[in-house]
Amino acid sequence: MLSDEGFSLTRPSLEAEAAATLQDAILTGVFKPGERLVEMELAERFGVSQGTIRGALKYLQADGLVEHRPRRGNFVISVTEEDISDISILRDTLESLGAELAAQRIDEAGKARLSGVMEQMRQAAAARQRRKLLELDLLFHRTVIALSGSRRLQDLYRRLEGPALLFLRMADDFYDEPQAIIDLHEPLLAAICAGDAGRAHEIARRHTVPDAHRITGKDRA
Repeated sequence: MLSDEGFSLTRPSLEAEAAATLQDAILTGVFKPGERLVEMELAERFGVSQGTIRGALKYLQADGLVEHRPRRGNFVISVTEEDISDISILRDTLESLGAELAAQRIDEAGKARLSGVMEQMRQAAAARQRRKLLELDLLFHRTVIALSGSRRLQDLYRRLEGPALLFLRMADDFYDEPQAIIDLHEPLLAAICAGDAGRAHEIARRHTVPDAHRITGKDRA
């Protein structure tokens, strides 16, 4: 988790680096859902200009983690029970279509690319690197969407990535063992690489519902 003692940003793109650091702070709970993000305070905390922070916030607005409210400022997105349901439905809809299309057009290069992400996930799980595994989880699905070959589908999915990452962070609390996340993705990888479009679609269509029910408490109803 990030400390309150400030940050040192040295990479060439300060806006991108600040955005990555701020994203990390949101996902690790330093900034809570619905919390206002004040440019001057963030600039002091990061040790950069307000212009850099303004640019970083625009990155996160594009990724869907931050929302700008006219005359009020920037806020971490709020996540209600309805939001969780919406994110789950949208993820399953886009990811199942992506998985189906990817399976239909997968080639050896695509198989190697997707399998490479899965191998990184296995390594992160073995090392119990939960945060890295969370990011790789999103990368896996982003790669599936890319392999679908649909530019419009990729554009739609990008708008969902910020909320999806927050969703994954919330769902991570329900997985005591990182290997469980690997076990969840292995069948999808196998179906896509086998070119089984129907099975790939069906697996991805049911991918997030259990997590959504756990987050909202509906699995206890």
